[in-house]
Order: sequence, then structure tokens, then C-alpha cells
Amino acid sequence: MSRTRWILIWIGVLFIVVMIIFPLYWGVRTALVDNYNRQLIPTELTLDNYRFLFQGGRFVSNVRNSLIVSIGSVITTLPLALLGGYALARFDFPGKRFSIILLVLPLLPAIAVLVALIMYVRMLGLYNTLYAVILAVTVFNSPFAVWMVRGFMLSIPREIEEAALIDGCGPLAALFRIALPLAAPGLIAVSIFILISAWNNYLFSFAFTTSTPLQVLPAALLGYITAWGTNYGGMNAAATVAMLPPLIFFLAFQKWFIQGMLTGSTK
Repeated sequence: MSRTRWILIWIGVLFIVVMIIFPLYWGVRTALVDNYNRQLIPTELTLDNYRFLFQGGRFVSNVRNSLIVSIGSVITTLPLALLGGYALARFDFPGKRFSIILLVLPLLPAIAVLVALIMYVRMLGLYNTLYAVILAVTVFNSPFAVWMVRGFMLSIPREIEEAALIDGCGPLAALFRIALPLAAPGLIAVSIFILISAWNNYLFSFAFTTSTPLQVLPAALLGYITAWGTNYGGMNAAATVAMLPPLIFFLAFQKWFIQGMLTGSTK
């Protein structure tokens, strides 16, 4: 291996360490020390910041709200993505060639239509509820989710479903009995995408909810920044806990997630 290539590899490794690993280490380290400790490698650790999180039950309420929004978004978005992606992959209909617009819609900045969304949510009577947050996350995640499912469906041989149709299955029966089991890894990949997107979303919760008991975790993290200073220890403790659910979900389904992503990308 040439010297230049070695240098480029080490530059890449250094970049990853500086931009990803070190900030993660510093966040965990800050959560385990008091606010006045500035040592790179601290000699004294404490769990006081984590104890502070669970005092009063407010943080537990934030976690519960984030779980409700995330799971609710998966439940509402996945059926829409399944039906929409299957239709794009298997049927011909007027306007199908314009389906590429689905990839453009997620690029629309949510802040640009936020005022209109707030008005719609008020008209629906959903303002200051978690239902409004779930609805907004579903709307903005659905286009990309539909396109992902379309890719997975295209990777399934059409002949399998045609054989089922000949045997008497209708289109919906072929979808749920044949295509759905074969596309399961892809649907898990889509579910992880939706869940992480909903879990990390701050804007919709901030815009559609005003009461403190309805705050989700990303919005609650700002509560550690006050006019009297910033509780870096508490904020980083909350952030490390916030990373756990998506990480656990990904690790539990990583086999199907990787299989699903590879399946969709090979078509």
C-alpha cells in the first residue's frame, strides 16, 4: 500500500474520531461528572445527573410521549407506505410517471409550511395533542417511506403473485399473503427509518403542543438551558438516555434492517 494511501486512511480515521466518536465520548463523560469538572479523562464519576432526571417524573413523561409519537407514527405511516409502494410497483395508472415527485416532497422544509399546518391542526381540533404531532410526522415521512417500499416490492418477482392470482387470490390477498411476508425485511427497514425520524423530531412537538406534560424528549432537552445558565450534566444525561431506545430497536432488528436495505438497493 502506498504512503499516500496510508495517509488518506489515517486522515479519514482521524476525521471520524474527531467528528463522531469524541463528541459522543464527551457527552457521556459530561453526564457522569459534575458541572465544574473539565478533565479530559475524569478521575471521579457520579450518577447525580441521572438521579436528577428521574426526580418528579417529568423526564419519564417525556420518554413516554416520545414513545407514543414514535410508535404511533410507525403504525400510521407503515400501512400507507405498504399500499402506496405496492401500487407503484405493480399497477399502471394515469400519472404514475410523476411519482418521482414523492422524492421531492420530503425536501420541502417543514418550517416553510408550519404556519399553515398549525392552522389546519387547529381546524381539526387537534392542537395541543400528541395526535397532531403523529399526523405531521406521518405526512412528512410517508413520501419517502412509499418510495422505499416500492423498491422492495420491485425486488420481489412478479411471477410469484401472478401464480397466486391464477389460483384465485385477489390483489389484496396476493399482497398480504405473498408480497407482505417476502417484503418483511424491507418493511422493518422502513419502520426503523420512521421510528428514528419521529423520535428525533423537535419542530412538530414544539409547534403543535404548548403544555409541559406533552413535551417529547427533544423539546424537553431545551429545558436545561435557562437564563441562569445551562445544566450540561443534566442535558447530556438526558441525551444519552434518549439515544438508547432507537439504538436498542436497531440492534434488535439490525439483521432484517441490513437485509431490507440491501434488497431495496439492488433493484
